[in-house]
Amino acid sequence: MPLPKLPVRPRLAPVTGARIAQDAGRWIGRGYVYGGPASSPGDWDCSSFVSYVLGHDLGMGLPGGQWGAPGMPPAAHGPVVTSYATWGGARTVGRPAAGDLCIWVGSGPGGHIGIAVSDSEMVSALNPTDGTQRTPIAGTGPAGAPLIYRRLTGLAPDGTGLQPVTTQGGHPAGALIAAGVVGVAALAAVVTGAALIAVLVRAAR
Repeated sequence: MPLPKLPVRPRLAPVTGARIAQDAGRWIGRGYVYGGPASSPGDWDCSSFVSYVLGHDLGMGLPGGQWGAPGMPPAAHGPVVTSYATWGGARTVGRPAAGDLCIWVGSGPGGHIGIAVSDSEMVSALNPTDGTQRTPIAGTGPAGAPLIYRRLTGLAPDGTGLQPVTTQGGHPAGALIAAGVVGVAALAAVVTGAALIAVLVRAAR
């Protein structure tokens, strides 16, 4: 019985810190809307801007789901600053590099988040007056809020990066491909084992 063919999807380029920073920089000069769901460029606040860059532009997962899922942008605001501060998809690092998340941990106006474009500057959605800007990291967030830097898990210095999320029927395409590979390997092992047993039985006669 032939195995079902898995859908062929184009392989997306791995996401690196430099690519995240470059994409964030595309949106300098756009607006700011507190609580905006990032339904279009500029319809965002600091955290939904980050969600737009990672989820919409780069096809990456977000805290609690992925772009377009229920409760996520562009239909709803989705993850907030504290979501990114505790997200399992990133790890806290001591110094920022391009593509890292710069997070002043706090709720509402007491928190802020941006995307580092170097070890000293970031791009973030600031406020309705200034919109989305490139600024120094130092001194940009709310006074008194603790500042942490978070690097998306899997981003490597050699630029190999993370593979973007792609789905088929609600499941990650990578998982489907892996399942298919495992299935083929298992079938091959069964066939090989059966052939070996047949040889041994003939030899024993």
